[in-house]
This record gives sequence, structure tokens and C-alpha cells, in this order.
Amino acid sequence: MSEASLFLRTLYIQEQGSMLRVENGCFRVTCGHDDDVAELLEVQSIKVGQIVLFGACMITPAAIRHCLMNRIPVVLLSQHGEYFTRLESTDDVNIDLERLQFQRSAEESFPLECSRTIVRAKLHNSGVLLRRHAESSGSEALRHAATQLRQLEEHVDRADSIDAVRGYEGSGAATYFGVFEDFFDTGGFIFRERVKRPPTDPVNAMLSFGYSLLFNNIFSMARLHRLHPYVGFLHADKPAHPALVSDLIEEFRTLVDGLVIALINKRLISPEEFTVARHDDGKPKGCYLSDGARKTFLREFENLMHRTTTHPATGYEVTCRRCLDLQVGEFALYLKGEKPYTPYLRR
Repeated sequence: MSEASLFLRTLYIQEQGSMLRVENGCFRVTCGHDDDVAELLEVQSIKVGQIVLFGACMITPAAIRHCLMNRIPVVLLSQHGEYFTRLESTDDVNIDLERLQFQRSAEESFPLECSRTIVRAKLHNSGVLLRRHAESSGSEALRHAATQLRQLEEHVDRADSIDAVRGYEGSGAATYFGVFEDFFDTGGFIFRERVKRPPTDPVNAMLSFGYSLLFNNIFSMARLHRLHPYVGFLHADKPAHPALVSDLIEEFRTLVDGLVIALINKRLISPEEFTVARHDDGKPKGCYLSDGARKTFLREFENLMHRTTTHPATGYEVTCRRCLDLQVGEFALYLKGEKPYTPYLRR
């Protein structure tokens, strides 16, 4: 994956049964068989930064080879957006940096310092979102929650173990999501608690879907900067869990939160645009966006990624996607001991 290609548009393919091909340097998405084939999309491959396939969408061997040769990552998700796997070139592995990452993860001071920085930024950004909406809505619940998060920020600075930092993060999340429904100024959407796997209601479905999209963007950027996605510092090691990506996403989660709030308050998505999957015995299996709602969400997510923001270390106005990349690059320098890490802090 080239650095330039990463900031191009993501190609999302969600029409079930469709096929992604490559011909004459162009990606073509078709649907149908034999004489009844409809062309859904054609785009030059040089304009695509990554590809996301949902459910029963297919890709030809030639297209896979083209993506690998041109370092365009291909992400495979379920029809509802749950992560399966990804296809990408491994030619850019930096074994020296990965060895250093393993060494630093085994130190005592660095993981704790790193964890404090990550959680402090997450609490700060959550508090900013709470205060903004408290000012515009007059919600005392949001204002009180923002005050509690600010107090937790101060506790994080004095935490003497990673477990203590994780505890403050958990307390902050409980406080934040405990008032999340107060962000909404329209009826119809009900939110009681954060439920991840599987999401049980429309708000949780949108949060999980948005976090998954953001997660995959940061995963690609970690690979671009030759970092090992599975060696983290705040999040504990678990099989098949990209712990570093989970670390790096924390300071950016409120981007997705703000998007979900905007989709609800602007009435771009309604509660009726969700489906509840059920087990064979009829018990709920999860709540997911309909095809139409998913298209709306993807469009608005890409618009968000191309919106400008201020990068903390440089002060430059950049797109959100570029800011993600710069922050991953800053973390790589921090890991190597070349400079302190300045997290992304909302204003």
C-alpha cells in the first residue's frame, strides 16, 4: 500500500452476489449471470485506497493479484459489517521495528506511560463532546457527566498501574454511555447501555458499525507505518486481537459517536431502517442496519473522513483520514524514542 493511495476513497461493495473484477487498470463491479449482467460501478484502480467487501460479494483472482501487487488492502466483512479478515501484501514488514515494539511492550514504564496518554485523550475527547451538546441543549445530565470525566482525567495522571488506568477508562465509558441518549433531540431512538457483540438496538448497531470502519482504517495505517497491529500497550494480548489498533482507535472514537448523533438528529436514518436477526429458536441474534441505512452510513462516514481537522503535533489543517495516519506515524516515532506522543485532542 502506497502512502498516497491510502488517502483516496474506500471502495465499498455491498450488493449481495456482485463480483469485483479488474480490466485495463479499472475495477468493475458487476451483478448477475450469463446474459443478464448489470454493471454497477467502474472506477480506475489508482483512485481506490482500499476495498471493503460485505457478505456474499466476490472478487476474482485477477483482482486479488492486482490489489496485492499495488498494495490495496481488501477487507472482508459480514453482510452486517462484522470483521472476518483482510488481504494485503506483506512485503513492507520492518522486523527491526516490530522487534522493538515487542521489547517496549515488555518494559514497565513505557506501557504505563502510553496507556495514561491514550486514556487521558479518550476521556478528554468524550468530555468535549458532552460539553458541546450540554451547551446547545441545556442538558444538566451531559454537563454533570463532562465534569465527572474531567475528574477521571486527573486520576489517570496518578495511576500507578495499567490495571488502574483500565479501571478509569471503564468508569469513564460507563459515565459517558450512561447519558448517551441525552445527545438525541429526536424521538424514536432508545439507548440504555453499550452492547457490542452483538448490538441489540439501532444505536448500538451504528456505533459498532462505525467503530469497525474506523478500526479497519487504522489497521491499514499501522501496516503502512510498519507497526505490528497485534502488539499493544493498553489493551491486553488476546488471540486474534489487534491490540495496538485497539489502543490507537481510542482517541478517535468520538468521531464515530458524533457521526451517529448527527445521523439521528438530522433524521438521515430512522429506527425503522434496522433489522433484527434471530436464532433458530426465535431469540434475538442482533440488530443491524438495513441495506439502505448502511449505504447512508457509509456515505456519511466517507464524508467525515474527508472533513478537515487540526493535527495536534503539526497544527496543520488536514482531512480526518490524513490525521489518523499522521497520528499513527507520530506513535511510531514515540515508540522509537524519537519524540513524545501528542494525542489528538478535540477542542
